[in-house]
Amino acid sequence: MIEPKQTKKHHWQGRRLFVFALSFLLPILLLHNLRQAEATVPLFAYGANVAEWDITKLEDMGFNWIKVFNGPGSRLPLKVLLRVEANASHLNDVNGFGNSVQTLAESQKGFVDAYEIGNEPNLDASYGWGVSPNATDYARLLCEAYGRIKAADPEAVVVSAGLAPTGRVPETWNGHAGHNGLFQDERIFMQEMLDAMQALNSGPCFDVFGYHPYGYSADFDAAPDVASADPTQNCANGFCFRGVEKIYGILQANGLGDRQIFATEFGWIVEPPADCLSSPSWSGRAWQIVSEQKQADNLVGAYEYATTHYPWMGGMFIFNLNFNVAPWITDPCEQMRYYAMVNRPAEAALAAMPKVAGAGVGELIVVPGAVTAVYTPTQQPITETVSVTLQNVGTAPLAYTMTLQTTLPLTLTLNAPLTGSLDVGMETAVPLHLSLDGQPIGSYPGTLQIETYSNGVASSHSVPVTVYLWDEVHRTFVPLAVRP
Repeated sequence: MIEPKQTKKHHWQGRRLFVFALSFLLPILLLHNLRQAEATVPLFAYGANVAEWDITKLEDMGFNWIKVFNGPGSRLPLKVLLRVEANASHLNDVNGFGNSVQTLAESQKGFVDAYEIGNEPNLDASYGWGVSPNATDYARLLCEAYGRIKAADPEAVVVSAGLAPTGRVPETWNGHAGHNGLFQDERIFMQEMLDAMQALNSGPCFDVFGYHPYGYSADFDAAPDVASADPTQNCANGFCFRGVEKIYGILQANGLGDRQIFATEFGWIVEPPADCLSSPSWSGRAWQIVSEQKQADNLVGAYEYATTHYPWMGGMFIFNLNFNVAPWITDPCEQMRYYAMVNRPAEAALAAMPKVAGAGVGELIVVPGAVTAVYTPTQQPITETVSVTLQNVGTAPLAYTMTLQTTLPLTLTLNAPLTGSLDVGMETAVPLHLSLDGQPIGSYPGTLQIETYSNGVASSHSVPVTVYLWDEVHRTFVPLAVRP
């Protein structure tokens, strides 16, 4: 460790200053990055939509979240996702909508962990947007709610409304592709929504993206966008649980691969009494029916698949826990009753299912986070090699690719393979060589760019490299302090 000394003025060799800077920064950067990595490991959210707040049932099943539709007003033993009403009617008074959301968040601070803003806004049905869907209008409400909730409760998580899977819609309505005036292709709606937020200069107005990856007739592991004559493998139009992979792909394509997804509704529907199939509630649903045992197998399988393969999936909320026994749902043919898991094989299967933290993902830290070297012009030609350490502090292996972005006259080269992989906890030292000759006073920049890929998640790291040429370099000692 460098001992604190009095500041002293002295001509200094560039190479020694370079080493001093690295020795000073490395322990701080390493400690900071390790703590950041430790702080970003989330617990998976096992949850369910409920008609009756059967907290004991959820606890007995080992679930740790509950999705509700009005504020609890007190701290529950489960974490709470609260769905907030947000539809086209609120566009008449966006500020008033924001006031009501902020009042809600203030009254529920400490009681509600996450807010879902609206429900299926790409539909015009009464449980969706209310009129012909408009992604830009929804984005206005979402951004208004986001700012108000964060003002009232900065720790609360804001989840965008779970989009309904609609499949690929061939029509164009009012200038909107994938739209038939009644509903819009969820993937196109999502992109329009993200574009609208960018146009509002608001950035993404959500912490977590909401989606409803219902299973329909397909098994939990059916590949997305693959048609099949076998109903258990048919995922044409993304009508299967793994259709959520396409939603995450859109987040990645928009530079939002660091955002998680909540499946705020998902599930499989079981067969009702025969006379119910002619009920309006069942129109267009008969093809989705699975057996009660298949429902159980698919729900367990979906959780296990996501917590193995989807590090970007933060939580999944079954639709539903107990709509089949809620006393206020009196219609025996109401289709929502047949998604429920209480008193069906799914209840016991989900209780027996191991609960885990979530899928692993590699996470890269780079030390040092920046490379800076200072010389005088007379010390040219300059050649220097610095060791850059790559370390995987995540929970799964990662692959990496390195590239150099330089502008002459500075030259950067890597004395190591440009691609590689790191197992969990492993690190590697990469010799980075820099050279400069015959240049006047000034700064000469470059960048070491590192792209990583792990378990479906891509990320990017930039290490800026700057060589300064100064007329005179002075030596300065400062105390070294690392905050615990």
